[in-house]
Amino acid sequence: MEITDVRVDALRVPLGTELGDARASVTERYWIVLELDTDAGLTGTGWISTWRVPDLLARYTREFSDLLVGADPFATTALGEAMRERTLYYPGELGFSAHPRSVVDVACWDLKAQAAGVPLYRLLGGTDREVPAYCSRLDAGEDADTVVERHTTQADRGFEAFKTKVGGRSLAADLERVDALRAALGDEAELLVDANQAWTVAEARRAVAALAERGVGWVEEPVSAYDVDAYRRVAAGARVPIATGEMFYRPERLRHLLDAGAVDVAQPDLVRGGGITGLLNAAHLAESHDVLFAPHVHYAVSAHLVSAAPNGLYAEYIPEYDASPLLAAGPTVRDGNVVLPEEPGHGCRLDPDARERNRLDG
Repeated sequence: MEITDVRVDALRVPLGTELGDARASVTERYWIVLELDTDAGLTGTGWISTWRVPDLLARYTREFSDLLVGADPFATTALGEAMRERTLYYPGELGFSAHPRSVVDVACWDLKAQAAGVPLYRLLGGTDREVPAYCSRLDAGEDADTVVERHTTQADRGFEAFKTKVGGRSLAADLERVDALRAALGDEAELLVDANQAWTVAEARRAVAALAERGVGWVEEPVSAYDVDAYRRVAAGARVPIATGEMFYRPERLRHLLDAGAVDVAQPDLVRGGGITGLLNAAHLAESHDVLFAPHVHYAVSAHLVSAAPNGLYAEYIPEYDASPLLAAGPTVRDGNVVLPEEPGHGCRLDPDARERNRLDG
C-alpha cells in the first residue's frame, strides 16, 4: 500500500461560551484534519485539536507531504524518524513540530487497521469495545452553582466519574467547589481535580492533603509539569493519587517521574506525545512501573488505546472538545462509556458538509 495524496484542512468550531482552565480561556476550538489517500482505495484520518495558531499548524502539517506521498503507511517507525530528523534542529523536535508528526502517525495507524479489516483497538490487542470514561469540564472560570449544573447534566447522561478545575483561586474557594460537587453527585461518584500546574510545592501539599480528606480520585498536574523534584516532594506522603503527563513530548519525561515514584496515573497526550506509537510506548512504560494509564483528551482515538492497554483506566471526554459535529462517523458516548466503532480503523471520518461549513478559508 502506498500513500498517493495528502489533504489538510483547518476548521473552526465555536464553543458558544467562554470556557477554560486555571491558565487560559477560549470561545472557539480549531481542528487541523489530515487525510491520507492510498492506492488501495483507503483513506486514513488524523487531526489536531488546538486553541491557537491553526493556520500555522495546518501549514506545517502540509510540509511533510513530500515525505508522505509514495510512502508505505505501515512503515510508521521509519516515517516517524524521517519527520523527526527534519524537525530536530529547526524548529526543534519538541513543541510545535511534534503535533503534525503525531497526526500523521494516527492517520497511518488508521490505514493499518483498515487494511487489516479490524477496528484499531483490536489491531492494538484490545478486546473491550466499551471503554470507561470520565467527563471533564473546562469550568475554571465558573461559579460553584454553574459547575454543579454542568456536571449533574453529565451525570444524567450516565457518567459516574467527573473532573473539575482547581487552582488559580484560594484553596478555600477550591474546596467549596469540590464540596458542592460531592454533595450534588453523591459519595459513589469518582471526583477528580486538575490544577493545570497552578501551585507551588507548598501550596500543592496543602491542597493535596485537603483534597484527600474529600476522597478525590486523583490530583492532576499540581505543580510545573517538568519539575521532577517538585512532583517527588508533593507525592511523598500524599494520600491521593497524583496524575500528570499531558505536557510531555518524549517518553523520558515520563520515565523520570516514574523512576522517582512521583506519579500514579500517566496521562500522555495523543498529539503532543507521538500519536498511537507514542502512546503505546507510554502505556507500556507506565505498566512496567505498575502505574495506570489514562490518556489526555482526544477520546475518539485515545479510547482505542485504553481498551488495548492492560493498565488502561479511563478515556477523557470533554464535551467542548468533542469532534462529533465534524464527523460523518465515529464513536458514541453511552452511560459513561466510549463505545468504539466496529468498522475497520479508528472509525472517525470527516463529514464533507462540515468541512465546508467550518473551513477557515471557506
